[in-house]
Amino acid sequence: MVLFLCYSLTQFIEQFLGIWILHKVYAEPRFRSKRMMILGGGLFLGVALLFVWNAWESYISNLVVLFGNILWAFFYSVYFRCSFYTAYIWENFYSVMVSLLKMPILILMGLLQHKIFYDVNRGEKCFAEVFWCLLIEVLIIVLIKKKSNITKLLRMLLSRYKRLLFVIFLIEWCMLTYSMYLGERGFVFIDFALHLIFIICSVLLALYLMLNILYQEIKSENIMLDAIQNNLQNQNDKLQVFYNQNNRQLHDVKHIMIYLRNCLESGKTEEALTQVCDFTDDLIAMERKVWTGFSFLDFVLNSKKLEMDENKIKFELEVDLYQIPVKDAELGVVLGNLFDNAIEAAKKCELSKRKVFLRICNRNDMFLLCLYNTSIQVPLMVDDRFVTTKKDKYAHGLGVESVKRIVDKYNGNISFQYDDEHFEVNILI
Repeated sequence: MVLFLCYSLTQFIEQFLGIWILHKVYAEPRFRSKRMMILGGGLFLGVALLFVWNAWESYISNLVVLFGNILWAFFYSVYFRCSFYTAYIWENFYSVMVSLLKMPILILMGLLQHKIFYDVNRGEKCFAEVFWCLLIEVLIIVLIKKKSNITKLLRMLLSRYKRLLFVIFLIEWCMLTYSMYLGERGFVFIDFALHLIFIICSVLLALYLMLNILYQEIKSENIMLDAIQNNLQNQNDKLQVFYNQNNRQLHDVKHIMIYLRNCLESGKTEEALTQVCDFTDDLIAMERKVWTGFSFLDFVLNSKKLEMDENKIKFELEVDLYQIPVKDAELGVVLGNLFDNAIEAAKKCELSKRKVFLRICNRNDMFLLCLYNTSIQVPLMVDDRFVTTKKDKYAHGLGVESVKRIVDKYNGNISFQYDDEHFEVNILI
């Protein structure tokens, strides 16, 4: 009875870990209702118990690895925002790796007991198999918990290298099936050695894959840093323009006052009135500028408002701020990229439908930012990333990714809602 409970528990943990790792990458649920969450939990438990029952029949099953994970992938893609293809590839890759790691204990047992693979795989279970499964699971948990970058690497792996991951899975599955076939005629020590060599090669391949991902990430970060630097330089240039405009306005006011005094002293009231009207129009235009109480935010908003006015885009703003949790430079990157995308999309709409709306406020010590714009098409997404429609895709396709990085830095949340008529981004920090 103790063996039964221990073995069942290790098999349940094995199934749970595969889903847990996938959940760390794709955690956004499709349903929010409590009833659906309870139903999902019940389905998860039922599928997991089905796999546990099968594990009593076979310590390793290459057919379950290939076909059984269809059930897991379907279940996860229904309840979470993850494609069936992505979930299926991950579950297969995870299952075949665990199965390969299980093979050494079966080969050793076959060598020591002089049994063929069928007998040790489907025969009575022992505590050695339980201990081996538990050791594998502990190593997986330690790896995920201790290495904070693993989740990030897995996210990139599943978003950009799905095909390569699938090829690796097929190679490993073929190796697993071939090892099981050889074991039907009995084991020799060379089988154990070759299997260990293959496991080492698989690990080295995985390390190479992750190092390649890190290299690409560093390369992408350097490009993003250049883009951020250019963005900041543009902001500084616009700030300088505003300062120069203010200085010119102060200089003009002095001369206008002198001119009005001369007109009044000379009795030229009509000329003075004309000058006052022109000056009043300028003051009204100045009043239409945005003032939030945060100087850098004011300059960013006013520069973008000027650009929207030039493109005849209606701009609406709601501000209720008492603190901003990010640095000015980071705020400039976030607003700069989001506004650039919003203005680019709104410019393509009819004049009467060009609109950008920004809500930025504090609620219960949280920072909320919502930017809405009209559009005429659904944005293109590839591997969970927005793809620009501009010709220079590599240089211009990193704006949203830069925003995501800053939000992640402050443990915030960013979400998108869109269709063929609007695009909305919400940030909570």
